[in-house]
Amino acid sequence: MTYPEPTMPRDDFNDRTPSDHLDGLLARAGRPAPVTAALLARLRTAIVHRTELVSNRYSREPGRLLSRRTLRHDFLLPDGTTPVLWELEHDTGPREHLVHEVFADEPALLSAELAVDIRFGDLEHSRALGDPQESRPDLHFAPSVTRRRRRYEAANSADHAVRLLRRAVNPDLPGETVRLRVLSAVGHDIAFAGNNSRMIEERCAGWTLYEHAFLLPGGEEISLWEVDHSMTPDRHPVCEVYDRRDTARDSAERRLESL
Repeated sequence: MTYPEPTMPRDDFNDRTPSDHLDGLLARAGRPAPVTAALLARLRTAIVHRTELVSNRYSREPGRLLSRRTLRHDFLLPDGTTPVLWELEHDTGPREHLVHEVFADEPALLSAELAVDIRFGDLEHSRALGDPQESRPDLHFAPSVTRRRRRYEAANSADHAVRLLRRAVNPDLPGETVRLRVLSAVGHDIAFAGNNSRMIEERCAGWTLYEHAFLLPGGEEISLWEVDHSMTPDRHPVCEVYDRRDTARDSAERRLESL
């Protein structure tokens, strides 16, 4: 099935000044953002701004394509501080219009992401990002210093494995032996494993890596590694799945470096 390309704003990363960039960000939101007047006044004094892609999520299940992405907007002020605004962009509303929401604090952003992800039909990717009280992993790929405790879901693990492998587009998928093992899983868990992005002309290109851990009947654990990215010729979002973390990361980095 062919999906239409999500409509993305063309001026996200081409504003002339930090103040212009802020005006565009607030205008896209279309309603008053929960940003205090004091913070807005500080942001108006910014001398440099930067936008980074934090996460990019989509649904390739049969039917309507749903998409969500989160952007981080950093503003460097004359005093050396760098306040942040978060932009949540999605098209999960009833009329398929692209919606933009702006947040000044991360817990509010995470709650909004969770509300959007519920419309995708599952909470797995939201859980992968952690509870709102937990700190978000670094924006660029880096192995976690502290091992996250896995929280295995004890239902529909085989279906989850089938959906994961079905939406993958890379030809070098994990082999039949690995596939049969994950299809026997009695539990599964998803964890955010890192991402990276950089500016390509007027758009931000990047990738996000997730670990899908499967608990097997004998207590053994096995992982598949999912790379979500839109580094394709037509910029359509795609998913790739590998059986090794290094292979997934290296494939994503090579693709990013070749742009």
